[in-house]
Amino acid sequence: MKAKDIMISDVTTISRKASLKDAVLLLQKNYGDKNFLNAAPGLVVINDWGELAGVLMPLTIMAALVESAGDVTPEEKMQENFYEILCNNLKDKLVEDIMDREPLSVTEDAKVIDLVDLFVTHRFHRIPVVRNKKVVGVIYRTPLLFAMTRCLFK
Repeated sequence: MKAKDIMISDVTTISRKASLKDAVLLLQKNYGDKNFLNAAPGLVVINDWGELAGVLMPLTIMAALVESAGDVTPEEKMQENFYEILCNNLKDKLVEDIMDREPLSVTEDAKVIDLVDLFVTHRFHRIPVVRNKKVVGVIYRTPLLFAMTRCLFK
């Protein structure tokens, strides 16, 4: 079994030049999509040529929000509009400003055992699949597990 046998080819991508607002809207739109069932939410980021440029995960966005607060007092954190202030700090940010750059990727011919090693070693939730630097799919760890354990149900 290879990556091409288990990858999801309907990959949600976003341009590195997109606004952070557009990224969050796209995450909201895809939340609950059956293609992403049991998959960690996140976006594959592409450059102007459709090549893999990075990944953007909800945790990355949350970290950027927290970092934008700088040094705040406990009293400031308790203000009702605290998260509104944090959001305003990121209003002009682009995806490329906070995305994880140079993500690990695999080709369509990557062997499942090698994928498992990557998932276990790095604790990834997803790995983009590329052909000639262009994103052609993504592998999520839960569907990988299901593919590997099919024999349990025969």
